[in-house]
Amino acid sequence: MGKDGSIFLGNPQNLKRDGYYKSEGGNVDYDPAYECTGGSTEPADKRCPFQLKTPDAMDQSLTGWEGRLLHINLPSYRDPLCPRTLKYLFTKAKRPFDIRVRVLQQNVPSEDPPCLEKYCEMMADLRRETGGGGTSKGGPAGDDCPHRDQVYIHPIHAKEAAGPTYARGLLGQDIREAYEKNELSTQDFCMSTDSHMDFEPEWDQKMVDMWDLAVNEYAVLSTYVANIDQLGKNLNGSHEVPHLCMVVFTSQVRTHATKCAHNLSKPKLTNVVWGAGLSFSKCHAELKVPVDPHTPGVFDGEEFNRAARFWTYGYDIYTPHRVYVLHDYPGSQHNPKTTGWGHGDFSPAQVKNAHYRLNTMLDVPGGERDYDKALQLKKSKYGLGDRRSLDDLIQFSGIDLRHKKVTIDGKNRCGNLQWVPFTENPKGVNYIPKFDEDEQPLDVPYEKTSVWYDPHVDGAGAGLVSRRVKIEKEDPAEVEIRRVAEEAAHDAHKKEAEKLAGSSLHEDHKALAAALEAEGGGSGGHDSQESDHREVISNAAAAALKAEQMDRDGVKFFPPLLRGKPGGIPKGRFFFSPVKLSKHGVENLPIQVKLSVFAMVLGICFAIIASGGDKRKRRANSKKSG
Repeated sequence: MGKDGSIFLGNPQNLKRDGYYKSEGGNVDYDPAYECTGGSTEPADKRCPFQLKTPDAMDQSLTGWEGRLLHINLPSYRDPLCPRTLKYLFTKAKRPFDIRVRVLQQNVPSEDPPCLEKYCEMMADLRRETGGGGTSKGGPAGDDCPHRDQVYIHPIHAKEAAGPTYARGLLGQDIREAYEKNELSTQDFCMSTDSHMDFEPEWDQKMVDMWDLAVNEYAVLSTYVANIDQLGKNLNGSHEVPHLCMVVFTSQVRTHATKCAHNLSKPKLTNVVWGAGLSFSKCHAELKVPVDPHTPGVFDGEEFNRAARFWTYGYDIYTPHRVYVLHDYPGSQHNPKTTGWGHGDFSPAQVKNAHYRLNTMLDVPGGERDYDKALQLKKSKYGLGDRRSLDDLIQFSGIDLRHKKVTIDGKNRCGNLQWVPFTENPKGVNYIPKFDEDEQPLDVPYEKTSVWYDPHVDGAGAGLVSRRVKIEKEDPAEVEIRRVAEEAAHDAHKKEAEKLAGSSLHEDHKALAAALEAEGGGSGGHDSQESDHREVISNAAAAALKAEQMDRDGVKFFPPLLRGKPGGIPKGRFFFSPVKLSKHGVENLPIQVKLSVFAMVLGICFAIIASGGDKRKRRANSKKSG
């Protein structure tokens, strides 16, 4: 093992099986310098990430968090561990008075304990046990509930829940409102995590110090954090940390085969693979790349979609080199209430169109095939950034999004990587792009450093030339080659969707179908060092399957980019009308099918009556002639 640690690339046999035929697997030494040099010794080849500049520091220090706040987002679905998380969060912090917490509380009020009130009770109990004092002892005597005014509860009823992206999207809107009220600065720190966590002592200071070690103003620390039984332990005696670097294609792009790293000297640059369980950055990242709330019922696909948006905005994902925030996997996943969000308020049509939206964003087969409509979505508020291109992302990540393959070249990108340069926005790192009420960009015409810049449009002035004008006429032969390739990819996707909707389901979908059949729920597991992410089995995936079934039954849904006003992109999770299907019984068929059946039967009756009349006439004529 090198002085800066090592990275586990994977089991050689598993890598070959999964298509990484150019990877030997095993362990490699971590080389932090490679992130700037790419292995070159030429000074001219050294290109390192951007650091904070004094004009952008807003009169604060260039490093550390003196004068800054730490804002934490906690989505909570009927979680009895939420109060305990607040308790640990504050009592184990070094600077508890500089923390602000926003909780999206999705409860059944008559059944679930309120997070903040139970936290206050826990702090009172701690105060009685210790005699009171600082936050770590429950606060001073006479303080009814320490830090209560630093916690904001956003309550909604559990029946209105629509999955993790919807929950995180609402918290993103709360962050935006705080920014507009000057309660949050772009130079503050923001962290998103879950409501069933524990923390190392002085975790807040340690997270900030670790972020500083990335030496990148656009750094986002993220991983699937370790279980709480590792609290206070040096895992395997080598500071082992989970390392995300691979995906698998299910209904979407799903993080897969978690690797690990040992004794890293600093956070390690990853290939655009991000985990929702822990995300730590400056708040300008949260404000520029808010979670897309228009994807109800989505589980697979949430993480890579946001990772791609982060990266194209100029942000880089790093694996933390130490574990300071831990996840209570058993306590959260063995509780049937906390895994029930999948039975929330969303329809198969909404899930189908959420996947359609995500596919369109990343050029994954199954999205919008009209170039202009797809581009409109990519440029929208919850679309891609304009600092790096999607083509650049595919090359850097090594993931073949356009053909649903885990690798474009058989190479393993879990090891040392070189940072991909980009041009910063001329308005600075703190500038937050503006969008209108339809989520369309207001920062037009695009300036020349934007990947969306079109010299025929933006060079002529806003509104003078249509954005549909192409830069140059393409070679017809190349257009035809691309068309044939896209047709093949879409046909392959359609066959795969039909297969998924039939009997040969993905293993998780099989488990899901069985669980739904029994009207129950369950949770995924992990088998090895390469798969340490537990998943929630809900009816979100089943809703997607139902949508495919409805397609086969002739019930059509208008794609989201084609509904509403011409050329517009719909917003909100209540945009689509739900169409419900039952398993058996004509009375349970959709009204569209009932009307079709009624019309068909009526037509057959008229045909029989008409046919009978013709026969009687022929018999009468025959008798007369006889």
